[in-house]
Amino acid sequence: MSYTGDFLPAEENQEFEQASPAYPTAFGVEFTPKVQGIAIAVLGIIGAFAVYNFLVQPVVEERQRLEAEVAQKETELAQQRANLEGIVELQAQLDQALEQRVGIYSLLGDSQSVDTLLLDINQQIRNSNAAISDVLQVDFDRLDGGQLAALGLNQAQIQRVRAEFAGDPVTQKLLYTSELMSFNPGPSVLLSDGPPELNNRLERHTVDVSMQALFPQTLSIMRNIERLEPLIIIRDMQQTIAPTPQGVSEEQLIGLTRLLQTNFTLDVLVPVNDPSIPPTPVAPEGEEGEDVSE
Repeated sequence: MSYTGDFLPAEENQEFEQASPAYPTAFGVEFTPKVQGIAIAVLGIIGAFAVYNFLVQPVVEERQRLEAEVAQKETELAQQRANLEGIVELQAQLDQALEQRVGIYSLLGDSQSVDTLLLDINQQIRNSNAAISDVLQVDFDRLDGGQLAALGLNQAQIQRVRAEFAGDPVTQKLLYTSELMSFNPGPSVLLSDGPPELNNRLERHTVDVSMQALFPQTLSIMRNIERLEPLIIIRDMQQTIAPTPQGVSEEQLIGLTRLLQTNFTLDVLVPVNDPSIPPTPVAPEGEEGEDVSE
């Protein structure tokens, strides 16, 4: 009987099986090198995901949050810087407007200027009388024609006055002496009939004045009043020939320059509030049908 093929004895086959390597098993799965490689790769992926999810991702999110917060803060800072620049510009405009306002209001009067108005007018009249007194007392050969013309007189008139009233120097002086007849301040009232921008912001101080002077002196006094520091409004001006001095007849004054009696009213505008303090803004009016209180 013959056999083909190679056969190992049973004992040698068992030894061969016992010599092959043994791999660990779990849950019925044998962890061969291939299975172990796959398991290690899966564990690596899971570990990498866990590291990214629990360590890297929070850091990235925090970084993004901080970057967004920084960008927001930079935007707010830029806006605040722009607002500050706008405030500085507005403050400069406000200071300029207040400076202009103070300059304009300085043209108006104040309580002190109203109190000194009587003294100012009297000073103008005294200056006028000084020039008249010099002309009446100076010698004829020393009279200045230009000075006489400025006073509204001529040499013939001066000579006639001296001859007509030779023994009465007081009358000579009265004929050409300027005099403040009356100065009557009235009560101050709040301006309400002027421009809307000035109503209730200015007080009008009114003074009724009456004086006697030659026409050139009257014109000079009125011009000097207009040049006073406060802005003064002259209104209701009336002129008539002044009454003759006591003891002098109308016939004696025919052909002579006469005094004029001038009556007028002075209005002095005085600010109610301090011009250096900004006024209170006016509340905007509500539209038609809109409740302003809302």
